[in-house]
Amino acid sequence: MVLSSKSYDVASQHRHERQEEGGGRKDAPILTPRLEESKVPIPTTTTTTTTTAINTAASAVSPVPTLTPSPAGKGLSVCVAAAFLVAEMSGSGVLALPRALANTGWAGVPLMVLLCLAVGFAGTRLGMCWVLLEERWPEYHRPCRRPYPAIARRALGKAGYGVAVVAQTLTLMGVSTVVLILAGDLLASLTAPLLTPCSCTGVVACLLTPASWLATPKDFWVASVAGVMVTVLQCVVVVVMTVVRGSSSDTTTITTTTTTTQPSLSSFFLGFGTILFSFGGASTFPTIQNDMVDRTRFPLSVAMAFFVLFGLYLPVAAVGYGVLGDTVPNNILLAVSGVAVTVVRVLLFVHLLFAFIILLNPVAQGLEDVLGVPLEFGWRRSAARTCLVAVEVLVSLVLPDFQAILNLVGGSTIAIMSFVLPPLCYLRLTAAKDPAGLPFRNVGIWERVVLWGVVVMGLAGSLVTTYTAASSLVSPAVLQRSCLF
Repeated sequence: MVLSSKSYDVASQHRHERQEEGGGRKDAPILTPRLEESKVPIPTTTTTTTTTAINTAASAVSPVPTLTPSPAGKGLSVCVAAAFLVAEMSGSGVLALPRALANTGWAGVPLMVLLCLAVGFAGTRLGMCWVLLEERWPEYHRPCRRPYPAIARRALGKAGYGVAVVAQTLTLMGVSTVVLILAGDLLASLTAPLLTPCSCTGVVACLLTPASWLATPKDFWVASVAGVMVTVLQCVVVVVMTVVRGSSSDTTTITTTTTTTQPSLSSFFLGFGTILFSFGGASTFPTIQNDMVDRTRFPLSVAMAFFVLFGLYLPVAAVGYGVLGDTVPNNILLAVSGVAVTVVRVLLFVHLLFAFIILLNPVAQGLEDVLGVPLEFGWRRSAARTCLVAVEVLVSLVLPDFQAILNLVGGSTIAIMSFVLPPLCYLRLTAAKDPAGLPFRNVGIWERVVLWGVVVMGLAGSLVTTYTAASSLVSPAVLQRSCLF
């Protein structure tokens, strides 16, 4: 997963975001235009004068929105933003999709289609939420340090802001833990039998800790494009090598004994969490949108990204499950071998190292804000970030099953960020009244029905999946793999 970088900039021009955290300006009605800016006297002598003054007042309250591009034209294009989205969502989730189909059966294919459409549509509405913020609050024309919580704050108040901050932090911590475990597993597969997966996790942590002390990743668009190329390469290699394995004569016994048992209700919702994790990158959508030259075109980037993702996901999931059945491992890359597979593992391992550092950075900066750590490099920053890495290493060693953590994160916080908050924020912001007493946006009845359907589906699936994933996480089968017990 690769995130944009400008949102992590700690320059003084981003200090306005602290207003969203309770500082600075006094709390005003969240969804009411600021009338104090439009105290224009309205003469009553003639109808013409009155009309002119009213129009002037309306113009002062709701200025014509003009979106300001990034300075000097620097920013992401539609295609590069779509590449960011693909790289961010496709890193580790695609490797677990064949196992997700084993948990859901072939019913997982239409489930993939449904979740892809639902999350993609909700993502476009989330992008429109930011456009609404820029129209109504000019300060958001500049880059924003925490754009998703800012949207939730304006739409849902302090409670929404708190939910967005907690869910986003837990999501990034959970995903970075998944990346750490997966990187350790890949390193173990490359160095076997010299190193075990548990020791490889420690090795990866030692490599990453000094890199985590760096201030902020900047201009990582090259890494995002490289991540997309690695993802496409790994998907092609996995599909080809799985087909070769299934058609080779020396695997006849394996393929004929492959079983495809009927999935249970609990396994189905575990698969639901995995699939949702694969499409669940909404927590960073506003961050990427904030780095675009024309932020109004972000919904197009979302549509392009989800089209590409589905084209990558479906062949890997269908071929992996079709050939291997219930024997498919949690990481499909470990089920195939060859020189090409080894090259992909090396490239993916390097990609995951970059992804971990970028994922950890916003969490680290949030912790440093709370602790009052200076912006300049020093021992306090190093200590704080080393502690964060240590916590994730501890979780990785206690629960080294990346599939179990992936299911839990996908069914809980990712469901909130991808299913629940985007429709609610969009409906709330569009329902706000403009100076003329009309909604800022007219939401059609069918669009409203679809949005509420996404919310209900996300809540229902999240509750059941979270319970199922949490139960699976503490099961003896998972705990037996623990490096500490």
